[in-house]
Amino acid sequence: MRALLWLLLLVLSQEAEGYSGDGADPEEVVGILHESISLPLEMPFDEEVENIIWSSHKRLATVVPEKEGHPATIMVTDPRYDGRVSFLEPTYSLHIQNLSWEDSGSYQAQVNLRTSQVSTMQQYNLRVYQHLSQPHMTVKFEIPGEEGACNISLICSVENAGLDVTYTWISWEDGADAAHEGAILRAFWRPGDKAVSYTCRASNPVSNITSRPIQAGSFCADPGYPLEKASTSFCLLAKGLLILLLFGTLAMGFWFIRVQTRGKVLRMKKLKRDRMKLRRKGRPGPSLS
Repeated sequence: MRALLWLLLLVLSQEAEGYSGDGADPEEVVGILHESISLPLEMPFDEEVENIIWSSHKRLATVVPEKEGHPATIMVTDPRYDGRVSFLEPTYSLHIQNLSWEDSGSYQAQVNLRTSQVSTMQQYNLRVYQHLSQPHMTVKFEIPGEEGACNISLICSVENAGLDVTYTWISWEDGADAAHEGAILRAFWRPGDKAVSYTCRASNPVSNITSRPIQAGSFCADPGYPLEKASTSFCLLAKGLLILLLFGTLAMGFWFIRVQTRGKVLRMKKLKRDRMKLRRKGRPGPSLS
């Protein structure tokens, strides 16, 4: 009899552990930096819920659901989330606003039931990424011989890329394309070869952006090509800024002259009115100079 009772307790404890969700793989959730994300929570609608405890490394908030006309009670206990979290009814899923890098990590929701000692546990793994900026391309080349052939290294990078960024080089030749995985692409060029265009594509779980195309052979055919391109771009930028500065100076000058002229006219009118008043009283008026 005692052995039978012990076996029954063991079976019940195993069922409770299975119902709690322990050992289940966490749900992967991807968020975007400075945007918002929701962690969906499933609730047992056939059971009365005592409370829900959300946590991430430490307790984040405690939610007591609405009961018999009484509104839900929510207490945020982690100051990092104060003013940034809300709980979406009817399941009280966790909604986080203005995501930061520090929000990445594991989360869990513990749902405690009123009618039994069993608790359900749901786990999440939140990863925060940002939209990638335009890829930056660096070209390095070496001309080992006198025939003009050269070895080319194309390097693709993204400023403040963060984690889980993949790079793919795409080459275009005669309307056909080929993909090469990795941030660095090595190529070989000799005079007379067909023109090949290269673009770099940078990707992460929330964005995918492609660079402008370049022809790497141009760097080998004309070693001054990168410098000339950079110099031309710089000259155009400098000219544009100079023209904007000139227009801005002229506009400020016209505005200043107009203000000064308007002020002088108003002073002249005031002096004339004062002079007329003094003449009527038989006193000499103020000078207009």
